[in-house]
This record gives sequence, C-alpha cells and structure tokens, in this order.
Amino acid sequence: MNIKHIRIGLCLGILLLVLSGCMSRLRSETIIIPDKAEEVPEDRGGEAFEVRTLYRFPYMHEKSVGEFRWSGPESLIRAYWGDKGNQTIERYVPPYEKPQKLLNLDLYTTDLTGLSPDGRYYAGFSFKSASADISVASLSGGTVQVIDTLDFSARQIPRTLTWSDNSRYFSYFSQSEQGETEISVYDTENKTKKNYTMPDLNKTAYFYSIKLSDDGSSALIVKAEKGKLTSFVLGRWKGSQFVSEYEHTLNDNLQVDWLDKDRIAFVGTDGTLFTYDRRNAGVSVLLDQVGSFELSKDRQYIAYTTEEATIDVAKLQGNNLLNKKSVYRGFVAAQMAWSPDNGALFIQGRKPYDGVSAAQPAAPKVELYDNFNTQLIIVAFKQ
Repeated sequence: MNIKHIRIGLCLGILLLVLSGCMSRLRSETIIIPDKAEEVPEDRGGEAFEVRTLYRFPYMHEKSVGEFRWSGPESLIRAYWGDKGNQTIERYVPPYEKPQKLLNLDLYTTDLTGLSPDGRYYAGFSFKSASADISVASLSGGTVQVIDTLDFSARQIPRTLTWSDNSRYFSYFSQSEQGETEISVYDTENKTKKNYTMPDLNKTAYFYSIKLSDDGSSALIVKAEKGKLTSFVLGRWKGSQFVSEYEHTLNDNLQVDWLDKDRIAFVGTDGTLFTYDRRNAGVSVLLDQVGSFELSKDRQYIAYTTEEATIDVAKLQGNNLLNKKSVYRGFVAAQMAWSPDNGALFIQGRKPYDGVSAAQPAAPKVELYDNFNTQLIIVAFKQ
C-alpha cells in the first residue's frame, strides 16, 4: 500500500509539474500579446514621417509656376497663365515629370488663389468693357457659372478670392456703390450668394483676404492699416454684418487658418505659432521660431518651416505637437500642401539666397513668383 501510495503521489506530482509549466507558458504569452498590441500604434506613429520617395518637378519659369492643388492621394491640379493669356489647367501624376492638359479657362485671379482646395473648381473673374463677371468653373466638365457682376464705374473691383478648406464657400472683397468695402460669400452647395458689411472695422484699412470656416458661420479677415502691423480679425455673421471677436498681429507670411469652427492657428510677429480658442478666449503656444505652416485636411498633422531653413512635420494633438521630425533641409518654403490621405507633402520654395543667412524666416508667398530659384518637390511618406 505504501508503494502504491508513493507511485500515485509521484504521478500526481509529475502531472502538476506539467500543468504548472503549461499554465506558466500560457500566462507568459497572455502578457506578451497585449504588450505587442500596444506597441503597434507607437511604431506606426513614428513611421508616419519616414520619407519614402522624393519627387522633383521639371524646371518651370518662375513667372508661370502657377498654383497647385491636390485632386487625389497622388495627383495634383495646376493652374497657370497660358500662352493666350488665359488660365490653363493641367494634371500631374507620379513621377510628376509630364503634365496632362485638361482645359483652358477665360477666367483670371489677381493673386493665384482660384483653385479650390479639393482641385474640383476654379473661381475667377472675366473682364468686360466696364465690368467683371465672377464665375465658378467645374474642372471635371468645364461648365462655367456666373455668380456676380462687378461694376467698375462703382469701383467694385475684386481684390482676392479665397476658398474655405472644405471647398464649399469662396469669398472676396468688393466695394458698394457708396464706396464701402463689402464681403461677398458664395455657397457652391446651395448655389447662393450673400453680401455682408463690416461696420466695426476701420474703413480705411486694406483687406488682403477673407476665409470662411467649414460651416460658413464665421470668417478670418487679414487686413492692414496705416501705421500699424498687419493683423487678422476673427468674427461671426450677425444678420448681414461681420462682427469682430478677436484680433492679433501676424508675421510677414500673413498666415492664419482654421483648426475647427472654434479654434484657429496663426504665426505672430515674433515667429511664435499660436492657437486661439474662442470658447474660452484662450491663447496657447504651439511652437517658437516658425516661418510658415500648413495643416492637413483633417487637421491631424502640420508642416512648418523653421529659422534654420528646414521643413518639419508633426502630429497635432490638442495644443501639443508630437513626433516632430525634419523631412527637408536647406529650403525656404513659400507654399506647402498635404495630400488628402496625408501620405505626401507638396512644397514650393527655393534654396536660401547666397550671402543671406539660412536663419531668416520664410519669405512671403509673392516671392515664389519673383526669383529664378523656384523649386517644386513632393515628399512622399511611408504608410
């Protein structure tokens, strides 16, 4: 009996050791699997800014570079002055060496901002003997719709055309018959146009641009007044009037943009990148020593230039920048644009001038069309 009990005890002991070993291994694997699963987002976040390919566009004469907009994850639309003085629309696809001509438009803009952000429309004006028609053209079908006529005899001269980020609204300044500056807003979805006055803004100010929020309820106005620094005004529509809420000075790039319907981002005169939240009137600092910036369409990422003539990218999370990384060096960017899927960054700019310190902030956008060193590149990221 003792021997039998001993054998049974040994068998039970061996069985417990085997089960204990299996359970130990199962516990070890159970712990490791969640750890690995948690590491995946961090790895992807780091790889989001790994450069996969660098595309360089062929040389273009600096006076005919024109404007570019993404029309898909890899395709861009370009609008520029054609040989006959009208707007020529072209499409570029990888490897971005030879464009495909789409159409010609008898429409013009004074500041090369006619293309909508999604690359589907072109807004511009056509001249008549004593007036100008403001029109919107569909680039897919070439149809043109006249939405306003401005009378030159009443000094109704359009100054700029600016699209909202979702390509629904475009707006411009003109002058009423009484000589007062007005805001005109066209809704491409509802096919309606509205005019607004600006009673609480200085009537002697020069207005550079006006950009609506995606919901059309608010606007950002960039303006200049004699003896003062250039600034922007954030405000809302109240009936047929624009009502100011917040104002701040800007750096030479005149950059201010929407983060959402209540928050904006802008670069102050000292190169500080700020955010402003109208809900609590809070101002936050995102970064110092910034020249210009560009937000992705979903407002999840930002590209910005530094005083060291580099182009950096980062992820936006609240009032913080995560995973900051330099993706191009020795370059002064005049314009940047994220692809719709955030997989690439289009850049227009130049190398720093000989004899000029690379630590100077990025030049104003107009300089893009005035120097012979203009370069166009696409930085494609690993995804």
